[in-house]
Amino acid sequence: MAAKTLLELPEAFEQYRPLIEGTMKPVVMVNTEISKTTLFQSKFAGDPYFPLAMEYPKNMKGQPLKLLAQINFAEVPMHLPNFPEEGILQFYIDGYDDVLGMDFDNGQKQEGFRVIFHEQVMQDEAQLIQDFSFIEIDDEELYFPVEREMALSFTTGVEPMSIDDFRSNEKYASILTALEDDEALEDSFYDAMTGDGHKIGGYPFFTQEDPRAYGDYKDSIILLLQIDSVGDNILWGDCGVGNFFITEEELMNKDFSKVLYNWDCH
Repeated sequence: MAAKTLLELPEAFEQYRPLIEGTMKPVVMVNTEISKTTLFQSKFAGDPYFPLAMEYPKNMKGQPLKLLAQINFAEVPMHLPNFPEEGILQFYIDGYDDVLGMDFDNGQKQEGFRVIFHEQVMQDEAQLIQDFSFIEIDDEELYFPVEREMALSFTTGVEPMSIDDFRSNEKYASILTALEDDEALEDSFYDAMTGDGHKIGGYPFFTQEDPRAYGDYKDSIILLLQIDSVGDNILWGDCGVGNFFITEEELMNKDFSKVLYNWDCH
């Protein structure tokens, strides 16, 4: 199902449409529905597709990581350049850790989180882990950002560079300068360019700042997955957002070993 591709802008920003539309890139918006899922389905939380022959991901203390999201690319419309057309991509995070496995010093260090890509998907469930009771985490011991298992569906579209993207100050410099003296108009511009929601591709949303603005992450320009605090069953801290980024070359090579993981909240 395709989303509207005509960019809706407040009237006051029509004069900047060429500049804004020049930043447009494809995005796949992720829609959620609370539902039980099969081991193979795209989902937030729930039980992952996981071969018995593989070692299940654990934190440094040997505790199992918990599935945050699973994307089965056979279910995702072919809309994003360089993304896999099939295979299952999974995001695991540390539910025993108060910062959910994020490393503030090195966001690419996959100790408290793991990104795993199953390029070949086995259909024989007898070869897959069926019982995930070993992952059960005491609710009093932690909270997990996704509280209910959700099935995912996907909508294609395009979107302009979000105001939170580390490149936006330079890209939108002329607009931001023109709006300096009109706080209400400036606010409406920020509102129009938020980049929020669940998505694959497109541009990110942050409640704080883009971690790619500093450090060694500037090449991680592709948004692999964003999960936002939407509805009653997803909450990152105080209404925050979680995102994962990858470089174009890594994505083309299906190398998910250096994915950048970040989450922040107000």
